[in-house]
Amino acid sequence: MENKHTDVSSSEPRPETTIAAQPAIDAQSEPQTSTSQHAVNDTPTESNQSAPWGIIITLFILLMVTFAAAAGGYYLYQQLEAQKAQSLALEQKIQAELVKPNQRIAFLEQQQSQFKSNVDLALSTAQTEQEQLQERVSIIAQRNPNHWRAEEAKYLVRLAGQKLWLEQDPSTATSLLKAADERIKSMRDPSLMPLRKALANDIAATASIKNTDIAGTVLTLDTLIEGLETLPLNRAETHFSAEELKDTEVSTSLDDWQSNLAKSWQALIDDFVIIRKRTTDAAPLLEPDQQWYLVENTRNKLLQAQLALYRQDQVNYRNSVKLARKWVYQYFDLEDQHVIDALATLDALETLKIQTASIERFDSSNLLNQLVTYGDLMTEETQ
Repeated sequence: MENKHTDVSSSEPRPETTIAAQPAIDAQSEPQTSTSQHAVNDTPTESNQSAPWGIIITLFILLMVTFAAAAGGYYLYQQLEAQKAQSLALEQKIQAELVKPNQRIAFLEQQQSQFKSNVDLALSTAQTEQEQLQERVSIIAQRNPNHWRAEEAKYLVRLAGQKLWLEQDPSTATSLLKAADERIKSMRDPSLMPLRKALANDIAATASIKNTDIAGTVLTLDTLIEGLETLPLNRAETHFSAEELKDTEVSTSLDDWQSNLAKSWQALIDDFVIIRKRTTDAAPLLEPDQQWYLVENTRNKLLQAQLALYRQDQVNYRNSVKLARKWVYQYFDLEDQHVIDALATLDALETLKIQTASIERFDSSNLLNQLVTYGDLMTEETQ
């Protein structure tokens, strides 16, 4: 820029030379010429001074923009690093949270595989058992048709034993044994006569057992228990005759003052002292609370008799009934008809005998097992 200004100033003619070449110019034109020359000389100077400031301002603006861009880039870089750290922490947290579900899934898969193996083992075992069962069925199907009758007779004898020893029902047991004998009879095999003879012995022994009506006896005891509270107790009462009552009356005659005095004295003594003459044993008087205990104890003894009856305990049954009868006879009114009926019932219950089965095992059971297992009875030589 300075070179350009220098060239312009050197190319233009100096003011002094111009003025010397033109002497004829008026004085009036000199001020204008000088003014224009000053204007020409001032213009390059102002432009020379304004140019550096514009450059400086431009450079300053560029520096500010560059600094702002650098600061913005650094801020964006920090934000990106923070987001990257948050993303990494979130990823680690998610992985940590997924550890337990993954473990649970692995455990369930293990259980599922184990259950599948168990199911496969059970299926294989069931299939093997089914094949064995089919083999047994095919073997049984090839046997004599009488084998089914022998199986049925064996089942009937086993059921008869349950009825006899568990339910104490000899009549039903006898019927079942007769049904088993009918099955053996329908086989029409003369070699089974020992079995039929053993069944006949079992039928006779079972039929000889007397059937004790346990249910009826329990109901009779229940009736006695329910009627205990209605039975009247024995009361010690004194009954005076009409003559005795007449002798105690005082007369209005003055001549009878001695007898009247004696009667008054006797009445006074009777109010304090009572003398009764009885030819029989006097039943003791019971208080109200003792009456309640009497009824409850009698009921308890009858309940014990029921329990002993179910257990087939002859001794405890008879002792309980005997003690209950003793209390009824001793403390209740023997002139009342309900008490008389209760005593008669207790007398009948006391003589009851509980029959127990004396048979421990049926003779036909062993022979039936031989028939079912071997298809025939084994002789002594075979055994």
